[in-house]
Amino acid sequence: MSSQPRPSERGFTLVEVLLAVSLVAVIAAMVFSGLYLSATAIEQARAEAADERLLRSTLGVMAEELAASINRSTGPWLGINAQREGQPADTVAFLSVGQFRGTDWGSETETVRIVYTRDEDRLLRVVRRNLYGLTDESIDHLTMAAKVKAFNVRYYDRANGLWFDEWDGRARNGVPGAILIELTFDQDRNEPRMIRQYVSLRSRS
Repeated sequence: MSSQPRPSERGFTLVEVLLAVSLVAVIAAMVFSGLYLSATAIEQARAEAADERLLRSTLGVMAEELAASINRSTGPWLGINAQREGQPADTVAFLSVGQFRGTDWGSETETVRIVYTRDEDRLLRVVRRNLYGLTDESIDHLTMAAKVKAFNVRYYDRANGLWFDEWDGRARNGVPGAILIELTFDQDRNEPRMIRQYVSLRSRS
């Protein structure tokens, strides 16, 4: 007469093994899912931070060129208020003392016409090097930033102490006293974000 195995000597049944495997699979799926979501969130945050750094750098370049802007009859200072697809798409046009320069007022070696404008989701910088040229050979186009949802500029008139949405250097006192640039850019999953930059200008002719 054989003796019955004690409970401690029994093996696992097929059902117990399947339950254990299922439980381990569920736990592993939860862990890997959490890791994937964390990694995705980190990558997204890094991408958005890189976009913001690029836009802030772009605003810094614009501020330097605007600080070196001048107003002449051959190239008056213009700020045009416009919209595209329900979002601000302003245009700023002015003369400056050269490409990405503006730190030394005495080194005017080249005067160019610079235009900033938004084309779809791009912020464009258009430069005309030959102010009197009639061909496109002297015109350079540069995409300064992408994912730009809106480009809005306001202009401060020191004489009246007021802000305006447009500016005409022929009718007003040449160069604005200051401008406010507002760049709104799309973020992949978050709401669009706006970055503002104030630029104080000197009146030069």
